[in-house]
Amino acid sequence: MLTDTHPGQIIRGLRLQRRMPQAELTGPCLTLGQLSLIEAGVAGPSPEVLSHLAGRLACRRDVLTRGLHPDVASRVRGTLDLAARALAEGRLGEAHRRYQALVDNPALGSRIDLWSQAETGLALSQEAAGRLRPAAERLAYLLAVTSPLDTPLVGADFRQAREVDARIGLSVTLCRLLREAGDLGRAVEVGERALDRELPGGWSDRLVELGSTLLSAYLERDELTRAGALSSELLQAAGELGTPRAVAAASWNASTLATMTGSFERAGRLGRQAGAALSLVGDRRATGRLRARLATNLLMARPEEFVRARALLMQAHADLVAGAAGRVDQAYCQLSLARTTLLAGQAHAALRQVAALIDRYPDAGNLVADAFTLQARAHERLGRPAAAACALRRAGELLERMPAPGRASRAWTASAEASAEAGDLTASAGAYRRALAASGLC
Repeated sequence: MLTDTHPGQIIRGLRLQRRMPQAELTGPCLTLGQLSLIEAGVAGPSPEVLSHLAGRLACRRDVLTRGLHPDVASRVRGTLDLAARALAEGRLGEAHRRYQALVDNPALGSRIDLWSQAETGLALSQEAAGRLRPAAERLAYLLAVTSPLDTPLVGADFRQAREVDARIGLSVTLCRLLREAGDLGRAVEVGERALDRELPGGWSDRLVELGSTLLSAYLERDELTRAGALSSELLQAAGELGTPRAVAAASWNASTLATMTGSFERAGRLGRQAGAALSLVGDRRATGRLRARLATNLLMARPEEFVRARALLMQAHADLVAGAAGRVDQAYCQLSLARTTLLAGQAHAALRQVAALIDRYPDAGNLVADAFTLQARAHERLGRPAAAACALRRAGELLERMPAPGRASRAWTASAEASAEAGDLTASAGAYRRALAASGLC
């Protein structure tokens, strides 16, 4: 096993930190095959090769042989702790600055473990600030170079519990980021491949959370059959594990699935089960997210109970703020509050709330698509069918790109109906064609 101070490990880490493929390090004195052997620890670099690599990696030669000085590594760990605390307490600017400073240290890659923690922390700070796409791309790279999803793990690797947990955690976060950014195809791919890779090691709390995150991506794509099969598997696994984290994760999105399929009594029972489990975990941020989700489900099932839903959402928002939740989590809660505003007959106020969210979170594709749909409903309430059709077209275009075929088809159909009401029959016909294409019928 390679140690953190082995030249091969150091060279590989510095290369990965610089986003350089192996081919960029080769030269007259170093072939691609030789570099692979050095990074694998099979061969050692000669003095000539070390000088060549130091030039290509733009670092001192002694960094390649010694890595970070222990005192420097200790300071890096201290900065990581301070950054993590700042992020947990909602001091996003401080967290981002600390993580960015670490990532910008050209020698940090000589310790792959510390570099990975800094990159992950920077991605989480970007997510918390609503910058979903750069966060997703950062984590996608990190996962690809440190734990390729197409590399099967067998035998002793499964006994490295902390490494496995961290790897699954990366997949959970990346799947969630891609889902919220509206890249549902990639979210499903990441979730499915990670689940297939890790499941031979047996179910765990973290793996149930991964499955639940994948389930939520299925729900966004209206893939209810696949969602139902996975949900049943997750509930069974959570029951066997019997841990609060697993029960909360499995029940959470199972409640949303039950709401979407009209099983409202089951949805309520699963929601209460998730809430009871989370109360044992003591995670206020997660509790706020769950309350916001259950309130949104209530609006979906019984819109006439918008006053009760609004009270739940206000409580959820307080939990999210107190738990230093990310801005997109808070924005989803605010969008649901805008729905209650519209249901209360205050269409102009709802339009103002929705417009602010659309402008503020352009990276949050899923949120923005839902916001355009709500914007259309508000315009309809005000007797503005042309404006409603325009908002629905923008929603349909976003949903097509995700892709979320069922939701896109419904948006285009609604846009066609609004255009017809506005007297624009050409736009109506075009929207109907887009609806058919989105559903695969044209």
